[in-house]
Order: sequence, then C-alpha cells, then structure tokens
Amino acid sequence: MADAPITIPEEVSSLWESLDPAVRAALIASESKNDAESASAVKGSNASGQQGRRALVSSGPRMDDASATIIGGSSFTKREANPGWIKVRGDVYDAIKAKRDEELSTKVPVEIEVTLPDGKTLVENKEGVKYQAWRTTPFDVAATISRGLADNSNVARVTYTAYVSDYDPAEDGMEAADSLADAMGELEIDGVGEKSKMTMLWDMSRALVGSVSKIEFLKFQDDQDARTTFWHSSAHVLGEALERLYGSRLTIGPPLAGGFYYDSYMGDSNAGGALKEEDCESLSCPCSYAIVLQSLYLLVDKLSSLPLVDRQTC
Repeated sequence: MADAPITIPEEVSSLWESLDPAVRAALIASESKNDAESASAVKGSNASGQQGRRALVSSGPRMDDASATIIGGSSFTKREANPGWIKVRGDVYDAIKAKRDEELSTKVPVEIEVTLPDGKTLVENKEGVKYQAWRTTPFDVAATISRGLADNSNVARVTYTAYVSDYDPAEDGMEAADSLADAMGELEIDGVGEKSKMTMLWDMSRALVGSVSKIEFLKFQDDQDARTTFWHSSAHVLGEALERLYGSRLTIGPPLAGGFYYDSYMGDSNAGGALKEEDCESLSCPCSYAIVLQSLYLLVDKLSSLPLVDRQTC
C-alpha cells in the first residue's frame, strides 16, 4: 500500500520559502548526507536495536570498539573554527526571529497585577507606569522594589492567575517536553512536578503574559532552581563556544547539582580527537563571546525550530 502523502504545515512552508536559496540548498545537502549515513549505519548493524536515531545501550556501537560504526558518523572530520553550518543556522534563526517579532507586534498590551509573596499587589512601577502584559518583565517588577533585587535575581518563579486572551503556550513551545524541568527532576529538586501548571520559571527579561498571583525572585546563592537555571544557561554558552572554536557536534549538556557540562562529538584521533588540557584555556574567549550571543533567548514553536536542528546531534 502506498504511503499517505505528507502534509506540510503552512507556517513551515512559509518559513522555508523565506530562507535564502543558498541556505535552503545547504540544509537539503546536509539532510541528504545524513540520511545516506544513517541508512548505511543501519544496514551494517542490527536494525532492530535502533530507536530512531538513538541506539539502545545494549546494541549500539561502543566508542572503544574500533570495528564498530562510529556513533557520530562523519559529521566531524576535523577541527574547524566557525564552520559554515553555523551561518546557515544563524540565517534560519533570523528568519524565525523576524516571524516572532511580527507576531509580537500584533499582541495587545493589557494592564495586569502582580502579587508578591507577602501578599502585596503591585500594578505600576516607581514612575507610575502601569504594568502590562507583553511589555512588563519580572526585572521591571523587581526594580520597582529594588534595583539591587532586580540585578541579583537569576530567574523568577511565577504563578499566573490566568493568561491574557492572545497568548497560547503552544506558540512558545511550552507544550513540548521541558528539558530544564527534566534536569531538575533528575537532580531530585523538591516540588518539581508537584506545582500547578500555572507555576513556572520565567526569564527575568521575558515579558509577562497575564496577571500573576505570586512572583518570587530567585537568587543563585539562595535557591536550587536559580542555580540549576544558571548552570543550564552556562551549558548552552559552553556548547556554543565548542561549536565556534572547534566545530564540535553537540549531543547533551544538562545542568548538574553543582555545575554543568556539554558532551560533544569530535571524531576519532584522525579528526583531532577529544579535548586536551591545553584546550581549556582557549575556551575562555569563545565563552565570553557566546555569552553576548546568548543574552537574548528566542522561544520558538516545535515546527518552526526543526530547520534549526540540522541534525546537530549524533
């Protein structure tokens, strides 16, 4: 029986058409190359042991088995600073950001209330400007209390009374799996999974999308959620530095109880091999550069983010 035709969502089609032809060609070439490698790997192994593009521990190739197919295939052949695929990904990002900026311009700012842990409700800043959905951020609310509080808070924990009518969690990918919450669960942080669905961690610079029945400002030195969030962001900074300095192919980089890491694939010894002690010092400058690039996070829905993946993982 013939396969059913694939229906491409209109928003994905529009995003694809908005990309520069050279970017589209690069993405197609990369996808074709990876498909060929995946087919070859499955043919030479036990196909029943594959779970999508991930291998089961019991049947997947081992890093210490020279006869086995390398997990990362030929995705990394040599160390290369600022490889071409970073620009391709950046162009896709710019296209998605332009789309999100256009969406944001249609949102209606309505007045909201924000309640502090002590029960006091705030409705405006020190200058008398009313708080508004799509405009007011947790940083703005904290600064109403104290600029020091705003500057020293890593993240806010907010409990919404209700979202404004023109906000849909799906727009932000909020209905997908929460990798940060998963990491907190693995670290056995108290209360994860028990809070209301309306309670969540919220970036200090991200505009609120409704009235808040309780807002807490979390500091690194006082709160495990704040530390985990900081380590989570730090892992992304390290990952981008590895990409820009060596062309590393990132795999997984979760926060830990007392720090973070980012695992990446850098080929075999012929391709430059694993990082060496002397490479650590070289990472300092790219990490500083990546911090600037990571200063603004873009929330994207799952379909729009597909072109960004470009099969970066092994």
